[in-house]
Amino acid sequence: MGSKSNHTLDIRFWDVEHGSAAYMRARTKDVVIDCGANDDWSPLRWINDSRFGVNNIDYLIISHPHHDHIEDLDVMKELGLAPSMLQRPKSATELVGEGLEMAQENGDTEYIEDAEYYLNRLDEYDGDPDTYPSDPSWALDEQNLSKVRADGGIPDRGVTFHTFGTSDSDLGSTRFKKLNNLSRVTVVNSFGFQYVTMGDLMPKGIEELKDNDSAMSAIADSEVLVAPHHGRDSSYDDELVEHINPDLVLVSDEGDPKNPATTDYYSHATGVPVEHEDTGNMETRYVLTTRNDGRIRIQASNPDTWVVSVFGRDYASQKADTKRYDRLV
Repeated sequence: MGSKSNHTLDIRFWDVEHGSAAYMRARTKDVVIDCGANDDWSPLRWINDSRFGVNNIDYLIISHPHHDHIEDLDVMKELGLAPSMLQRPKSATELVGEGLEMAQENGDTEYIEDAEYYLNRLDEYDGDPDTYPSDPSWALDEQNLSKVRADGGIPDRGVTFHTFGTSDSDLGSTRFKKLNNLSRVTVVNSFGFQYVTMGDLMPKGIEELKDNDSAMSAIADSEVLVAPHHGRDSSYDDELVEHINPDLVLVSDEGDPKNPATTDYYSHATGVPVEHEDTGNMETRYVLTTRNDGRIRIQASNPDTWVVSVFGRDYASQKADTKRYDRLV
C-alpha cells in the first residue's frame, strides 16, 4: 500500500483545498476521517489504486456532513468502498435533509448525490451493537462489525479511536453553524501518541466540549492537533489549545483562508522536525497547512517515536496529472 511504514500508525492528511480528508493505516485497519475532495483529485480513488490496495474501509468517521467533508462520497459509492463501521453525528440527519431539499431546488447535482448517499446508504449502519468499541473484545466481534456505529475506541494492537460530541442540533443561529457545532471530536491514540481532530467546531460547540470532562481528559497533552474549522480565528480558543498542548498543529485550508489563527496556534505548539520529501530537507515546524505544505504524513508508534513529512503544495495536482490517475478516473 504505497510507501509502507514500520510504525503502528500511518496518517496521510490530504490537500483537498477547502475541505478535510485523512487516511490512516492502523496496523491492519484502514481508517478514513472525513471525505473531502476537490474538482481534480479524489483521495478515495487514489488509495483504492493498486499502489495502496485499499478495497475496504474498516472505519469511516465523518466529523459532520458539510459538503467539504463528504464530497468524496460519490466516489465511495462508485468504487463500492462502503465502510465496515461508521461514526457520524446522527443528530445532523434532519439538517442534511433540509440541505438536500435546498440543493434539489437549486439543481446542485454534486451535493445531491453525496447527501443522498449519506442519508440512505450510510443510514443502514444504525443500531446498537452487543459490544462497544471501548471493550477490548469488540475487535473480535465479527458478527456485529457491519452494524456498529462506534462510540468509543478501536482496540487494534495499541491503536484506539475515541469520539466525542454533542447531540444538541440547535447550537447556532443557522443551519451552517448548527452542523459545524455537531462536529465529532476524534482522538487517535497509538501507545500514548495522540492525534486530535475536531471537524469545524465553532464557539458554542467548543464550550460544549469544554464542559465534557471525559472529552477534556482524553484530549489533554496530545502531540498533534488538527485546528477546528480550517484554522479560522472564530474557532480559536486559547484555553482549549493550551489544554491540548500540542507539539504540532495541522490546518486544512485553501489559498485564501478566512481569518487564520496560525500565529496563535504557533505560540502554543512546541515544534517538531519535518522532512520535505521532495528535497530531503529538514526544518523545525510548529504549524503545517495544506495550503503551503501540501500532503502531510505522520508516522507514529508512541510519544517518543513519531516522524512528520510533507510532499509539497502541488501534491494533489501532480497526482491528478499522472497517467495512472487518468486511468483510475
